[in-house]
Amino acid sequence: MLKPEDDKRHVPSSEDPLWGESWYFNLYDSEQDVAFFTRVGIYPNQVKANMTVLLAVAGREVYNRAWHRLPLPAGDIDTGLTLGGVSYRAVELLRRYQVTFEDELTPLKVDIAWEAIMPAHNAMAGQSENAATGFHLEQAGRVTGNIRFRGREWRVEGFGNRDHSTGIRNWSAFSHHELAWPVFEDNTALGILRIHFVDGRHADLCWAFDGKLVRPLTLDSYVTELNSEGKAVSAEISAKDDQGIHYQMSATRRAVCHWPFDGYLLNEGAFEYQLSDGRIGYGLLELGVGSGGYGASSFATQASALVK
Repeated sequence: MLKPEDDKRHVPSSEDPLWGESWYFNLYDSEQDVAFFTRVGIYPNQVKANMTVLLAVAGREVYNRAWHRLPLPAGDIDTGLTLGGVSYRAVELLRRYQVTFEDELTPLKVDIAWEAIMPAHNAMAGQSENAATGFHLEQAGRVTGNIRFRGREWRVEGFGNRDHSTGIRNWSAFSHHELAWPVFEDNTALGILRIHFVDGRHADLCWAFDGKLVRPLTLDSYVTELNSEGKAVSAEISAKDDQGIHYQMSATRRAVCHWPFDGYLLNEGAFEYQLSDGRIGYGLLELGVGSGGYGASSFATQASALVK
C-alpha cells in the first residue's frame, strides 16, 4: 500500500539525465463541457523543469501553455509546488489537492479542489522498470472549483484523474501509447495504458477499481479511430479483471488538446465512456505518437493488429 510520503518529491535513483519526476491533474465537467489538463515535470540531473496547462471549452482547445527548460522549482507537493504560474498543493497527501493557475495576460485563472474517490495505486507494481517509468501513482477523483477565461466564468464540477511518476522516461523509445482513464458515477474507475516501444515490445499498466478494491486488469483490445488530423475521435476497448469481470467500452470524444513533448506528440482528450451495461462515465483518453509511430490513415488498423 502506498504511503503519503510516496507522493512527495524523490531523490533521483540514477544519474541518467532522463531521470524525471512529474505530477499531473485533469478535470472534465460534462454538464458545462469544460476540460482542463495540467502537468509539472522536473529533471533534477539536468537542473531543468517543464509545465503544461491546457483548456478546452465546448469541444475546442482555447488555451495551451507548454513551457520547457524552466529552472527547477523549489518546494514539494505537501507545501506547494509552483512552476510557470501553476501551483499544486496537497491539502492531505493521497486524498485532497488544490490546483491553481493564473495568466494575467490572456487572462486565465483556475482554482480547483481535487479529491480522491479511490486509494492511490502504483500501476508499476510487480513490473520491471523500463523506458516508460519506474513508479507511476494513479488515482481517480472528483473535482470542484472555478475557472475564469477571457471574461467567462464556470463553477466546475466533474471527474478527474491524477498521477505522480518517477524514473527514467525516454520518450524516443516509444512508437506510440494509448491510455484510457474513465470514471463512472458509481465510483468505478479504470486505468488502462499500453505503451508500444520502437523495438516491438509493449508494456501494460492496467487496473480496475470496483468501488471498494483496486484489482489487476488485463487488456484484451484497444482500437482507436482517428480523424484526418491524426487526433482520436473514438475508441473501442475491452479488458477483464482478475475476478472475470469484463469491461467492454466505447469511448467518444468530447475534447482533444494538442500537447507537445519536445518531439513526442500527445492528443490529450476528455472522452465520454459507455460500458456494455449502459453505465456512462467520463475521463481521460490519451494518444501519444513518436517519430516511429503510425500515421493517421493507418493507426486504427495497425493498433488493432498489435493488441490482439
